[in-house]
Amino acid sequence: MSAKSIDGDWEFVSDKGYDPVKMSIKHIMGSDWIVACMIPKGNMMASMLKKVEDEEGFKLVNFNCSNKKETPKENKELEDDFKTFLEKGISNLVRDEKNLIITAGGEGRIMTQDDVLKKQDEAKNAKLSAVRGGGRFR
Repeated sequence: MSAKSIDGDWEFVSDKGYDPVKMSIKHIMGSDWIVACMIPKGNMMASMLKKVEDEEGFKLVNFNCSNKKETPKENKELEDDFKTFLEKGISNLVRDEKNLIITAGGEGRIMTQDDVLKKQDEAKNAKLSAVRGGGRFR
């Protein structure tokens, strides 16, 4: 799988939380990657990863969690669950169409592609098209 295919924004929806977990994955350079994760109104979590040479997968270099905010109770269980999952260290990221399978500590989570920015751009372009098309004078 090429490096560009897993870059981007992803989300995980669970019945453990009211809001979805939002995740951004970015290939920094060389074998370095960052996975940033948060639940709206929650703490920021970041995993610095290194792509394992001559093998598939990743190795956790550093994990940080902000622990600055008191997460709302409706999302607390999901945030704690995801933090525990990420602390184990992401060992693999595999894309399957619009899904991303993340493996950490032998467990897996399936993320879906978060195309909220694409939807916002489409809505913005639709508004601009409507304004341009309706500006004729007679």
